[in-house]
Amino acid sequence: MVESLSEIKEQLQQLWVKMDKKTKIIIGISVLATMIGIIGLVGWAGQPAYKVLFNNLASKDAGAIINKLKEKQVPYKLENQGAAILVPQQRVYQLRLELASNGLPSGGVTGFELFDQTQIGTTDFAQKVNYMRALSGELSRTIRQFNNISYAKVKITPAKNSIYTERVQPAKASVLLKLDGYQQLSTKQVKSIANLVAGSVKGLQPNKVTIVDTAGNLLSAKLESKKGSATTYNQLELQSQFEGEIEKDLNIMLTKVLGMNNFVVRVNANLNFSQRSFKSTKYSPVVDDRGIVRSKQTKEESEKGISSSPEGVPGTTSNLPQYKVTDQEQQSRESSEEIINYEINKKIEKYVQSPGDLERLSVSVIVNQKLNQQRKNMITEAISAAVGYNKQRGDEIKVVGMKFDNSLEQQMNQQINAQNSQRETLLMTLAIIVGALILIVLFLIYRRGQDDEQDITPGQEVDYVAGDEVNETAASEELDPQEQEIRKLQQEIRELAVDQPEEIAELLKGWLEE
Repeated sequence: MVESLSEIKEQLQQLWVKMDKKTKIIIGISVLATMIGIIGLVGWAGQPAYKVLFNNLASKDAGAIINKLKEKQVPYKLENQGAAILVPQQRVYQLRLELASNGLPSGGVTGFELFDQTQIGTTDFAQKVNYMRALSGELSRTIRQFNNISYAKVKITPAKNSIYTERVQPAKASVLLKLDGYQQLSTKQVKSIANLVAGSVKGLQPNKVTIVDTAGNLLSAKLESKKGSATTYNQLELQSQFEGEIEKDLNIMLTKVLGMNNFVVRVNANLNFSQRSFKSTKYSPVVDDRGIVRSKQTKEESEKGISSSPEGVPGTTSNLPQYKVTDQEQQSRESSEEIINYEINKKIEKYVQSPGDLERLSVSVIVNQKLNQQRKNMITEAISAAVGYNKQRGDEIKVVGMKFDNSLEQQMNQQINAQNSQRETLLMTLAIIVGALILIVLFLIYRRGQDDEQDITPGQEVDYVAGDEVNETAASEELDPQEQEIRKLQQEIRELAVDQPEEIAELLKGWLEE
């Protein structure tokens, strides 16, 4: 095996010596181009994946962060017109912590660090202006810590005092917010921001803080002093929160049955926010003598005396006075009477209905498949039990099965797959080209050696080789430095192909498979 490799090496050397200068240059350039292609391909394929370090940066913050990255010798990329900085994915979190310790990004605003360097000769007016600038910057940084807020800018107009009442101007403030995506701020969050700003500025009232977002929505309208407006916002928020809780529970339940992204749930709840009070009085009769005695009256009578019985003939004669003694009889009489009034049983009930009572609930579910009646009924029954379905209340539940329109999602997936396929095709093409060039060069070298061997007789071989060595030495002396470098590279590649042919074959095979 070793002797065979030595023979091949000698043949390649003889072939190379016998080549003219033009052929050697062509082969050298081909090998050099192949090596450059391999190096470029490996370098391109081995580039690290980049991830966003910070986005929506102010120019001042972007410049400071880039300077820090250069000091740390970290590669980076700029996107979004310099507002986004990308770094290698594996170093994102480490760099964020390191930059945060240096106060970056500062949000493009200046806080109380404005007073870190004392300036001699600053006027009182300039001090007040700098204080307002610093306070605005600190408030902006604080508000950015709220959820759903990516950017905040605070402007403060201090109060203007005067000895004339009509010239007194109260303090005012305005807050500009940029929300994340399609997020919204609740009334509680808006109120918190208004109180935060008002509590930081002397003489500033929360109703003097104007809060808007970059879409032009007046968020502070939720805090209007009019009771009706504030109540309406609170009612809508309560209704939305109630519907969202039901949707969340249904999503969790149906995901286990139908799978994720295979259904859509919508809930509509009618809440009664009016406060009503009721009073009812119920009367019930007294049963037997178990009632409560309201009044009791007792009356007793007793009589004792003598009574006589009248005698005589009817007529005038008998009516004339006569002095006749009559018979007398002793007589007595007793009587009693008791009157009892019972209290009537009366029940008084007072009922106050709190606002937010559920009057009617509607649930709609669309499933991404065709449903038979049995499966539809099973899903409907499960939803009814989960939401507390009440037929008397007029609740309604609808379950519909139909295919979703996923054309947009499919189009995006096709674009992503096309890009991945294009990249794979490019890699495969480059690998095939590189492998083919190497094979062609090796084949030409081997073929040229075979042709030369057929023209050389055994007796002439030593003289020819020796003569070629002399010619090679003389030719090498005539080559310029660039050609000598090319020959050096060719010699290294030739030696590698001769010394490690199996490894080169495996390498070419791997390139072709990739």
